[in-house]
Amino acid sequence: MKSPSPIIAARSSELSGISTIILGIFLFLSVVHVNAEQTIEEQRDHYLQAQKALNAGKLTLFKKLTGELADYPLYPYLIHDYMRPRLADIDDKDIINFLRLYGDLPVARDMHKRWLSLLARQGKWETFLENYTPQENVVLRCYQLQARIKTNSQSYLLEDTRRVWLTGKSQPDECDPAFSLLYESDLMTPELVWERVRLAMRNNKTHLAKYLAKLLDEDEKKWLDRWIYTYSNPARGTRNPDYDDIAVAREILTHGMTRLAAADINTAINRWDNLKASYTFSNKQINNIERSLAMRAVIRKHPRAKDLLDVFSNNSVDENLFNWRLRNALETSDWPTLVRWTDGVPKDESIKLRWLYWRARALEQTGDNHSAGELYNQLANERDYYGFLAADRIMADYKIDHQTLPEDLQSWDELSNRSAVKRARELYHIGNIYQARREWNLIVHNMTSNELEVAAKIAFDWGWHDQTIFTLGRARSYDDLILRFPIIYETEMRKYSSMRNLDLGWIYALTRAESAFMTDARSPSGALGLMQVMPRTGKATARSINFRTYKNSYLLEPEKNITIGTAYLKQVFERFDNVIIATAAYNAGPNAVAKWIPQFECMEPDIWIEKIPFKETRKYVARIMFYSTIYDWRLNDEITRMNNKMSTISPKQEHLVADLSCNVSPNISGL
Repeated sequence: MKSPSPIIAARSSELSGISTIILGIFLFLSVVHVNAEQTIEEQRDHYLQAQKALNAGKLTLFKKLTGELADYPLYPYLIHDYMRPRLADIDDKDIINFLRLYGDLPVARDMHKRWLSLLARQGKWETFLENYTPQENVVLRCYQLQARIKTNSQSYLLEDTRRVWLTGKSQPDECDPAFSLLYESDLMTPELVWERVRLAMRNNKTHLAKYLAKLLDEDEKKWLDRWIYTYSNPARGTRNPDYDDIAVAREILTHGMTRLAAADINTAINRWDNLKASYTFSNKQINNIERSLAMRAVIRKHPRAKDLLDVFSNNSVDENLFNWRLRNALETSDWPTLVRWTDGVPKDESIKLRWLYWRARALEQTGDNHSAGELYNQLANERDYYGFLAADRIMADYKIDHQTLPEDLQSWDELSNRSAVKRARELYHIGNIYQARREWNLIVHNMTSNELEVAAKIAFDWGWHDQTIFTLGRARSYDDLILRFPIIYETEMRKYSSMRNLDLGWIYALTRAESAFMTDARSPSGALGLMQVMPRTGKATARSINFRTYKNSYLLEPEKNITIGTAYLKQVFERFDNVIIATAAYNAGPNAVAKWIPQFECMEPDIWIEKIPFKETRKYVARIMFYSTIYDWRLNDEITRMNNKMSTISPKQEHLVADLSCNVSPNISGL
């Protein structure tokens, strides 16, 4: 028998507080069975065997295998997996010591929450308070309030209860004991009730607002009834209101007007002219109402849309308001107004390049080619969708400007040796991607930009490309294009690019945008895998390309996902015969996109993209056009300029217009 390793000796000291039962399971057997000569591959194999034994109830084998893994990074996961379903039977001291040693594990945080809930149900309030840490979970927060009541730890109890109570949604029954004390206290004032009423109404929770009415006197209940009536019937509630010009009346009318704008823009516009003259709304209330009116007017193509958009100063325009201004100007081809709306510098830095590009386009359309050319030259220095568009207008070279991240071996070594990083690496290598991702997210949460860059390179070294991409994004580090735009699954990508006669850079760009190469990606809508194929679409597409069998799980297998995803992309491309329309259709669905194609006139592609009504799809199409250009460079192919990829949009009914030609090209004369 070998002597215990230094790691085991250290572990013995660490676990001195663990009961003899847990020690017998984990520590003593570790000393007996540890094999210092195990390779990392053998440790991984034994770890998986131990998990399998535990799941099968073979505890003797599980204990033996676990005992051999005391110096393996995932050793604490085995302890957790044993303890988690046995929390009610394990001594609280063992749980406390486990959390003390391994509390930074994501699974330990989960177990901590389960244990706190168990302690509350068992009425162990003192133990609960001793081990409680601030929680987002409302039930646990309310258990903590209960624990303070039960143990007479009532310092600041009412103030803390007030914070939990003051929300725009109903709270769980576990909060009732603390809320009962709050209702009987001096803190429960009409002002506080109205504060929660506002939150409830803004959150569309009228049932909660009605419940809160019991806390108000009769006069105040009448105002709440008026608010709920106006919420449900904004056209009637805002028509000739016989209200005094007081704060609550203005608040009710503001809410009613924003809802009326969505329901009936014509009535809302006319009604606002009267209400604005009759009530002293605050600047914030006026802004909220007029933004709602402007947005709905643009959507409904109301003739007063431009006037409603004009009331805002350029230096107050954010991304949403700029979207509506740009959409209105492009819908009406009102280039002079767009020149005026893009004067100055936007307050929102995120829309700066878009703002400047469309200012240049508007200047070009109004004949000021010199000013337009200056802006295009400025923008062409940017590695960005709008930078590449600008370069196309003046036929300038694209600025790819790849910069490899510098080596930092000291930081690499320090970071690689952190316990959490070792755990993430092992979880990734054994295929437990979900837990690996949870570990990684905790690792990078509080890192500096430099640490994030080093972490991204470590993930890249493992072949973990999605976390490389996300970590660099968190660092706002965008210049290492090798890391940000990986070439993976190249054999499959090239095979199906050739087979479907689809541009390889386009396929890579779409996959990068869809999943960042997460093979197990699952969207909220149910799309799966690398190319984010919906199961229903996957089944129909698989049938069309003669798959012998089909299972939704196929979409989580890279090669099958690429096979089906590229086949579907080919289908939408053949339907529309236009890369940008097909890209939009891949995201929003072919039937929705078919409605966005102009009926009679040709449309320049950059304009068509900006007029896409879905914000997500609009950004998606622009992003993929940009990514496909980067992938041309990454694949060592000749870069195809975006203006050669982005064909002019032909109308649905081209045959009705005589001699219509859609060969629209940029007007670069004099630029």
